[in-house]
Amino acid sequence: MNRAEFNKATKRQALQRSGGLCEASGKVYGLEPGQRCNAPLSYGVEFDHYPIRAADGGSAELTNCTAVCVRCHRWKTSKFDVPQVAKGKRLVEKRWGLRKAASGFQTNRNGPYRKRLNGGVERR
Repeated sequence: MNRAEFNKATKRQALQRSGGLCEASGKVYGLEPGQRCNAPLSYGVEFDHYPIRAADGGSAELTNCTAVCVRCHRWKTSKFDVPQVAKGKRLVEKRWGLRKAASGFQTNRNGPYRKRLNGGVERR
């Protein structure tokens, strides 16, 4: 899948819309729900695919472009995007049979031991 990158015109429009302040808001960016960061973008700006992530096929239109500060973009990438993509890959691999379920303890369903109702353990 090709990642949809923002063109210069879209980036310019997003910066103008933001008024030079970070547009990050809500839990996705590590803020309280409804709270906006409003940090000045003079130290650096990142253009983020939000609300639909690029990994999920987010478009490169202005409605999906958010001008955020470097700190908020780093937080969202490390705490939200990367774990979600990794989880999706694990689920796909499990569905295709490329990854076995975690074995857990020795007495689980796949282990060599079975727990008895009286609390004892016996070999299967």
